[in-house]
Amino acid sequence: MRKDVTNDFEDMSHSDDAREMMEKYVIGEVDVTTVPTRRLYVAPGLGGTNPKDEKPGFLIKILQLLVPLLILGLALVV
Repeated sequence: MRKDVTNDFEDMSHSDDAREMMEKYVIGEVDVTTVPTRRLYVAPGLGGTNPKDEKPGFLIKILQLLVPLLILGLALVV
């Protein structure tokens, strides 16, 4: 992911040597009209989930409970 780090660079109060070194690492200029003003991040599992997506998670929880019980039951029978 590429990011405009101009503000980060300026906040660090870099030396003149650092500014000269920067010239060989600059990839290009950012068109500020295409940069979103605010980026919305929704962490996985927090809001915006589809109920259809929750079914596999429910199935996994049931299997995590049943599989050990089945193994224990088979061990007792043997």
